[in-house]
Amino acid sequence: MATKVEILSPVGGPQSLRPAVENGADAVYFGVGTFNARRRAENFTLMELREAVEYAHDNGVKVYNTFNILIKNHELPEFFDSISDAYASGIDGIMIQHVSFARLLNDTFPDLRIHISTQAAVTNTYYADLLSGVDRVTLPREFSLDQVREFIEKVGTRLETEVFVHGALCFSSSGQCLFSSFLGGRSGNRGLCAQPCRKKYNGSYLLSTRDLCLVHRIPELIIAGIASLKIEGRLRSPQYTALATRVYRLAVDSYHAGHFRLPENELKELALEFNREFTEGHLFEESEIIAPESPKNRGLFLGVVGADTTLTLHEPLSVGDGIGIWTRDGIDGAVIKKIEKDGNAVSSAHAGETVKLFIRATEGDRIYKTSSRKRTRYAPVNPKPKIETPMRAKLQVPIPKIEAAESDGMEILVKVYSKEDAEGALKAGATTVFYSVFAHDFPESQVAPYIPRMLSDSDAANAISKVHEDDSGAILLGDLGLITHLSKPGSRRVYLDYSANIFNDIDRAFIKRYGAVPVVSPELNRAELSAFKNKKFAVLVHGRPVLMNTTYQLKEGSLKDERGFVFPVREEFKYTQILNSVPIGLFNELSKLCDAGITKFFFDLTDGDAEKIIRLYKDILNGRPVKKSLRRKHTRGHFNRGVE
Repeated sequence: MATKVEILSPVGGPQSLRPAVENGADAVYFGVGTFNARRRAENFTLMELREAVEYAHDNGVKVYNTFNILIKNHELPEFFDSISDAYASGIDGIMIQHVSFARLLNDTFPDLRIHISTQAAVTNTYYADLLSGVDRVTLPREFSLDQVREFIEKVGTRLETEVFVHGALCFSSSGQCLFSSFLGGRSGNRGLCAQPCRKKYNGSYLLSTRDLCLVHRIPELIIAGIASLKIEGRLRSPQYTALATRVYRLAVDSYHAGHFRLPENELKELALEFNREFTEGHLFEESEIIAPESPKNRGLFLGVVGADTTLTLHEPLSVGDGIGIWTRDGIDGAVIKKIEKDGNAVSSAHAGETVKLFIRATEGDRIYKTSSRKRTRYAPVNPKPKIETPMRAKLQVPIPKIEAAESDGMEILVKVYSKEDAEGALKAGATTVFYSVFAHDFPESQVAPYIPRMLSDSDAANAISKVHEDDSGAILLGDLGLITHLSKPGSRRVYLDYSANIFNDIDRAFIKRYGAVPVVSPELNRAELSAFKNKKFAVLVHGRPVLMNTTYQLKEGSLKDERGFVFPVREEFKYTQILNSVPIGLFNELSKLCDAGITKFFFDLTDGDAEKIIRLYKDILNGRPVKKSLRRKHTRGHFNRGVE
């Protein structure tokens, strides 16, 4: 029989803990303080954490704390101190985004489980060599079930796998989204996503995904060998936590009992609590995952208003229930105050019955049930054997001492998107020019290869093969997982694209062991860049930053938001990218970087004009600043303010 799978439930705050535990969670995950990817959730204080661990363990439930955001240099002592406090409280594991922290944390806390968040964007098994000290990785939501099986087969017992089975989906690949960050300074990589994907573009909600629901697929997921089924929803209600946990508990238990069945009543109540329409997502290769009409809760579909303003019910309805009225002009809400059936007032009606509701709705409007005055009270599931909470002392994490290092020379590094721009950048005096190794005319370009991000195992193997056929002296690597296979002493120099989210000195030291030079995150401001002790890194100084990377194929060539800003859309390799509405252009600010000892400059020239732009910056570096008129229609990005 298949190994029993873990059900991992979201807990947004103390009020959601008991619902998760009583309804069958094997483990819960939540944040303590601010270093977590749901900073807008209630989360827990340290005192509340101790009580939560004791309660969960008394009921046989494990506790994982989320420390899954990007950490700045000045935050490192407080961040590791927070983990040490959580460790002393008896937690079972932590979730982190920084791969570079794993070995350090495992050495300090050998009896604490280390899980790598989906924010780390581990898209292939090549990452396994980087994950020393890691017990589990949360796989991307973009994986198909075949990819999950392949990952499990290749990593064997070295790593457990966790997949999302229910809740909100991100349009962008996790950890590869800067949309919220560049639109308003609220970074998804820092736990403050403002959800710009839930806004209108081109007059519709083109980026608003449906909610994932894989309860029907429990047998396939368990047989695949997945260790943990993760429910998303730390920003949702305690009732949502209770119902989602219960649905998956009952489904999993029925499978292990030899008679898999769906808990239909609980599933309907869960849909009523919150859903944006359900999808089985990329995991089961569903082609349509978008709900373009609205990002709001649907609830349960009741029916369509007929010509005589009656409604044939698809679900039961009672006086006092809440409904959503979906009209041609928008969505309205109401509370049912009167139901009439066959000309008589009734307090409730059953599915299949035709009723009149006395609401402001016209023929063709769709009606959804969004709340019910009747709620089923479920008995708690059988408790699990008690977990003994370990008695631990608070340990100090020995933050590595980083040796100061100056930049080893000025470099102009240019990524281009055509052979013509490659030639132009070289002509203008760029130090190194990069062009996609998968471009049909790359072999004739005479420039260095760029390896895209988010590669599958087969694409990664293909990229490595192509690079080995090339004799240029450098590589721009978009997929961190390949670094151990491409960085060899005495060989070409590897530059790491800003998709790797290098955010602090520990990250920088981690990739230094592979001889790589990173383009650090564009979310860092000038002061934070200057604070790096090792200045051997590059900064994005010109070009449109990539705001989203998605495997969903957008048909639109650009997206226009409700304020009139236009975001270009392009295809890169096998994924789609949404670019910022204006390019970054630091222009004369380069002198401030040079004053700070930062002398490597990265250009991501999606708009072309490579020769012109590089010549302009060469002039700036030679002491000839540009006029204000040339700097218009550009942004300095986070150079001055940064992100919270």
